[in-house]
Amino acid sequence: MVLAHSRFTPGLLMLFTISPCALASGELALTKVMKQHEKNVQLIAGAIAREDYEEVVKTALFVADPVRPPSSMAEKLSLMNFLGSNIARFRLLDSDSKERAVSLAKAARTRNGEATIVAFQHMQLSCLTCHTEFRKSFQDHFSTRD
Repeated sequence: MVLAHSRFTPGLLMLFTISPCALASGELALTKVMKQHEKNVQLIAGAIAREDYEEVVKTALFVADPVRPPSSMAEKLSLMNFLGSNIARFRLLDSDSKERAVSLAKAARTRNGEATIVAFQHMQLSCLTCHTEFRKSFQDHFSTRD
């Protein structure tokens, strides 16, 4: 990262060097969102099994547009620094997962079980792609180290 011509103040630049352990004193906002996604995916699977398409639509839309807990500027900058040149790929995968969640909601609105299951599979595969590329390194980097 080249900072020589940066408009950042020295105080702001210090945030880029914040340790993962310092951030780990509280759960990261992204971790909270992922935990909620896990619960939502389980709700969707159960709703599909019950053929409760209204619940599938409602919950898929929460996956597409999750409630975002507040995060500090230090956390945001630390995540950006960690992702580095991979930030575009991360955003692309995030966007794809959200688009597939919207597609799942659309399929569920048709009350077509097979189409809903296929759309759920596509959303899950999109999530898996992101998890395969980022989850382990994210967890390793931001986990607390005693």
